[in-house]
Amino acid sequence: MEAIERKINVKINNEKYKIIDRILTRNKEIYIRYFIIVFTDEEIVKISVGYYDNNPISATVYFIQDASCMCLENIIESLLNHTHYEIPTLSEVRFEDQSNIEFITRPKPIPLYYFSIAFNGETWYEKHFRARHRDIEKHAKYRDTVNMLLHDKVTKESTPFIQFLRTSQPPMEIVDELESYYRGSATFGEFFQSIPREHRCRLVRDWISTFMAHYLRDVFDNTNWIIELPIRMSGGRKNTRKYYCPKSKIRHSKTFRDFGVSVLDI
Repeated sequence: MEAIERKINVKINNEKYKIIDRILTRNKEIYIRYFIIVFTDEEIVKISVGYYDNNPISATVYFIQDASCMCLENIIESLLNHTHYEIPTLSEVRFEDQSNIEFITRPKPIPLYYFSIAFNGETWYEKHFRARHRDIEKHAKYRDTVNMLLHDKVTKESTPFIQFLRTSQPPMEIVDELESYYRGSATFGEFFQSIPREHRCRLVRDWISTFMAHYLRDVFDNTNWIIELPIRMSGGRKNTRKYYCPKSKIRHSKTFRDFGVSVLDI
């Protein structure tokens, strides 16, 4: 096996990073290529590109180290843009959404994608990278279901509070608080938005996954997502709609730092 490696200096948020471009070959045939972004000698994000007959055929992004919610967006974008510059024939990068929110008062993290859908109508990756499920039809059904869940009055009206409790199973000590917001809202979207920001984590952390999994059970899963390359934002601009991200600790990886699916799954 032979390895060819070069390093490129980049600046992100006024900090100096390096992108490592590592090509692994055997008998002059490329079998994998890595693009790794590094900060102070620590690998942050990695994109692995699988090859066949020296042609790139798939790419997967992995998250290795934690980074802040704001900084990570720019890190991933820089690495995606660099990868597309080096391999312009790549049309997409695969990933598995393993984003989680960690609370000091709750040992078990909750999926950020469920929390984000409730309060933003989309996942973190949809917001920042226009990510979608690889199955276009499934993604369309998911988007339709989210819009109906959050904005359709009939959906909310047909769910009395007692049914909401059966479905979501929130802790008994917060039921009265939830009921005051629930009865004062016409849609589920209004219900979520009516909860004051300083109380959102406390009042939804224990049941939001159960609630969302129930309503999105046939249309959403966090695997087999893609980010299309090159990154195209609407009208040539990024999505400027405000995004609510709680100030709790955000992880975009599994606890063992593996972010994505295997590059061998091609």
